[in-house]
Amino acid sequence: MRKVVLFVTYTMTKPIVGGAFIRAVRLAGEMAKRGWHPVIANWGPLLNDPKVEEAKGPVEFVLLDRDQPGLTQRGIQRQFAGFHPAVVVMGEGPFPAMELFYKAARNLDCPFVVLDQFYNHELMPWRKGVDLALLYGLASVWGDELRLEPPYEIVSPFIETVTPQCELPVPERLHRRQWITLVAYDDYVCQRGFDLLARLDDKDAAIVAISRDPETCSRTACFHDIDSARLITLPLQSDANVFGFFAASAVTLVSNGFLQIMEALAMASPVIALERGEGVGMTGFNIDQRFVPYVSFEHNLEEQAVRLNHWLKKSPISAELRARLTAERHGLHYCVNRIEAVYRHSQTESKWRRAVRRCRGKIAG
Repeated sequence: MRKVVLFVTYTMTKPIVGGAFIRAVRLAGEMAKRGWHPVIANWGPLLNDPKVEEAKGPVEFVLLDRDQPGLTQRGIQRQFAGFHPAVVVMGEGPFPAMELFYKAARNLDCPFVVLDQFYNHELMPWRKGVDLALLYGLASVWGDELRLEPPYEIVSPFIETVTPQCELPVPERLHRRQWITLVAYDDYVCQRGFDLLARLDDKDAAIVAISRDPETCSRTACFHDIDSARLITLPLQSDANVFGFFAASAVTLVSNGFLQIMEALAMASPVIALERGEGVGMTGFNIDQRFVPYVSFEHNLEEQAVRLNHWLKKSPISAELRARLTAERHGLHYCVNRIEAVYRHSQTESKWRRAVRRCRGKIAG
């Protein structure tokens, strides 16, 4: 009988918020390959994404109802326990709407792992009762200043395979130009992206726009007088292709989500982070000052245009940093290895010793 790993995640659709969910889908797929039975219990609708469709065979998806009458932590805990998990993985540290699910998952009698982001040393997820906290980030940017103690560990982006530029689905005629990649999961980000791209000084740069609706994206580009000869609009791509586009691009435009920003930077592409709406995604409080030279964040359109045009002429990423960033790969396999190690340790650790250790963690946290 296969061991169950239970992921607890969330999604939103207006605007689209799903970084933590997609991260869990990637992990679940890899754990299924290693013989686990992954269950993703998600609050919110499943995203319309090729990665989700591909995962639906080996991964079981369960929808959580946050609004059901009489919802209690005890009831959620019983629901989670019914899956008989060997390990529980929380898709992200808790925010108010997810606290009940978080606390219920943490109280189960099995290892409790938390996935989150490494913004800086002050903005850390809870450590109470946590066996392992795997924080998405770029250790190479922090260098010797990175200081993490258990249960916290920094994890490189989930970049396992990168499609070479020559194999990306782009016409040969565009290969002789500089590339700018826009990844827009919703129409608002697409609109913001072309508002900015219309201000390009370099009218020869190729624009690759990846979205859920390439036809709408093309119409948006046309409205902004973007020359179709230097534009290609594509549907959602595989991870390997997206990483390939990041690597091939002089500048990347993505929404203001931490995971995509780190993934683009790991491929040595500076980033323009596009707002998705008030209160959605990262804020200036989340981005550490060491990333400011490489990420345009919470800038107005004119400021973004200045940075975009400057970066096309000269990348802010030095040759030295570019070399260090090549180490930021294979976070997916590392995460699975660490989760499996925590599980194996739980099989040899006595229940009494584990209870004492987790209790100490609660006191320390």
